[in-house]
Amino acid sequence: MSKRTNIILTSAMMGIATAACAFCVAQSANAAEMSAASSGANTSVNSSAATSNTLGGGALDSTSSEHAKSVDEDRSAPEETPVFDTAANYKKVDEDDDSITYDYVKNPNKITNPFPEFISNKEIEDEFKKGEVSISKEYFIPDSTESDENAKPVDISNTKVLPKGKGTFKIYAVFKFADLAYPIQLYTFDAHQSRNGIIASDGSVYSGSDSTVKYVFHQGTFKLNGHELKNDSKNRILINVAKKNSTDNYFYFELTCPSDNELNERVLMNGGVSMTTGGYKRTSLIAEYVVSTDAQFHFVDDLQYRAMNPKGVDGKGKLKQRGNSDYHTSLQKNESKVNLMSAKPFYEIEGLQDIDSKVTKTNTSLYYRSTGGDLKTPILSYEGDSKATDIKRPTLAQLTGTKIPGYVYWDNDIDKPKNKNHEFANDNATKEDPGNHYLSFAYEMKDGKPVKRLTRKHYYVTFRAIPTQLVVKYKKSDGTFESNAKYELLDSKNTQIGNQFAAASGDIVASSINDLVTMMKSTDTTFLKGFTGYLSNGAVYLIPGNYTVKPTAQAPEGYEWVVDSNKQDTKTSADINIGLQTGNTASLQFITFVLKKKPTPPIPTPAPSPTPAPEPTPVTDVSDAPDDSWIPLPEIVPENPEYSVVQRFKAVDAGEDYNVKAPAKHLPDTGVSATSTFVTSIISLFAGFSSLLAGITKRKN
Repeated sequence: MSKRTNIILTSAMMGIATAACAFCVAQSANAAEMSAASSGANTSVNSSAATSNTLGGGALDSTSSEHAKSVDEDRSAPEETPVFDTAANYKKVDEDDDSITYDYVKNPNKITNPFPEFISNKEIEDEFKKGEVSISKEYFIPDSTESDENAKPVDISNTKVLPKGKGTFKIYAVFKFADLAYPIQLYTFDAHQSRNGIIASDGSVYSGSDSTVKYVFHQGTFKLNGHELKNDSKNRILINVAKKNSTDNYFYFELTCPSDNELNERVLMNGGVSMTTGGYKRTSLIAEYVVSTDAQFHFVDDLQYRAMNPKGVDGKGKLKQRGNSDYHTSLQKNESKVNLMSAKPFYEIEGLQDIDSKVTKTNTSLYYRSTGGDLKTPILSYEGDSKATDIKRPTLAQLTGTKIPGYVYWDNDIDKPKNKNHEFANDNATKEDPGNHYLSFAYEMKDGKPVKRLTRKHYYVTFRAIPTQLVVKYKKSDGTFESNAKYELLDSKNTQIGNQFAAASGDIVASSINDLVTMMKSTDTTFLKGFTGYLSNGAVYLIPGNYTVKPTAQAPEGYEWVVDSNKQDTKTSADINIGLQTGNTASLQFITFVLKKKPTPPIPTPAPSPTPAPEPTPVTDVSDAPDDSWIPLPEIVPENPEYSVVQRFKAVDAGEDYNVKAPAKHLPDTGVSATSTFVTSIISLFAGFSSLLAGITKRKN
């Protein structure tokens, strides 16, 4: 056996195998007789790698022979001394670049279960008593980390989803040979295969093909009955087992496959017991792990979608399909291959919030790329969908028919099949042809290399809020309304939406919900600035939010326009909040401005002139001599110094012209110095001059 064999299981082949089982039952009566004739025939144990494109189970796909003997001895009894095969039990008979073939030499002793901590003897016996001829379990042991040095094996027997991170796959299986008429094979394919596809530099992936998907065989270790036959080898192991050597022992199968690629898309490990002739069922182990994917549908406001993702709208105002509209402009020419599945749907639109709190997602679905055809599931279900029960997904009608109070369905950006009507249907365009309308995966890239796998697509179903018509009026003093008046409208950020909107002068009747939807869809309707609403036939329709309305009409002299209100603190502008229209009938938002006399401004009182501050008197230098300025100058009596100087002062101060003679007792009688006499003479002279001047003045009067 010099070349690897590709095994492709199709639905037709499985049907043939099922039909063959009926033939198997019919032939069972002759099995014992044919067993004797077949006693010299050899049975081969084949360890190799499967290249099947049909997804197998995460657990053993066990279709056991209906003709297995009942267990007539207690194989679960504990062994005092473990018994395993040795090299003596395997005689090499052939080897080439791809395979090694052995003849099995019977071990006369009962083989000890080499892995009872994973598959116990009781589990084996219980399974075989049911008529099964095999049992298996699969584990993944994550690589040790600083926080968990002794990572525990994780049982992955019942899943087909690739474990995350680096680690080691371990497969344990026990096979029981039945007393059958035809030769059988125990085989294991090449221990470990990865099947990964090419990734574009923008994170997109190509549909599976011979040019985009590569199969790589990796090293692994194979043990049979506790004896290592394949140590980090890629070769296929074939073991021929003579019938006489297969009746006493179970075969204990252990496969170890290290995986150091966190971004593997598909990993396979295979083995089992197979019939080579006749119509008996095949018992095989196809351990295969692939990527689990899903999609989430966001219900969002349509106008917000358009404001935040303007490139997602085509020239006709329709939303573009997220993946199908990706032209991969960043790719090099050598990357521009056909059937490229876009990475764009795997990223949410930043800042766009859901308007419905309920999360709508698909069930998870397995996806892989293959040279013989991808395993894929359409994003949405449809009439006649064969996967509708196993992988629950909404239909397009269910999504677009979602009821959200105050909103009406508008559009969506879901990728659709490229059939005539661009709809999900039970046809090849939906189920087989390449496209972006499948649950798949993509990659986050850094420096041109994948760093993270993205497994959830995000699609948007948009709804528009039922708007509210804004009715603004100017009411004059006589009760009539201004015509041809305008008003100004501001948004919640005080940004002007417009200032030339027409005020109403007559009666306005509310539109029905259907009429509002028709208005929204009309080609004559335009958006207000900032997608805050609509303008139709001069009327303003606002979506929910906060707004300010200001009057711009000219008021008569001495008057101003204010909001009509019962409150005393009337304002010259109206702040309004537009809510959702959740009722069966639409409502209107009325704003009425009325005239109000402007208050008379008070006459301003002139401010008094400030009193100037007095100029400060300059301070002169003061000597140390005592101040005697308070002493009055005495009248000098040169001829009669006996008069008191003080008494003379009093007489003058009283205004009387008289002299009181009294002894100047305070003056000394003798001993007057020349200096004193001189000073006294000067003073007397000055006093006499003053008296003469006073007498002249008196005579004139």
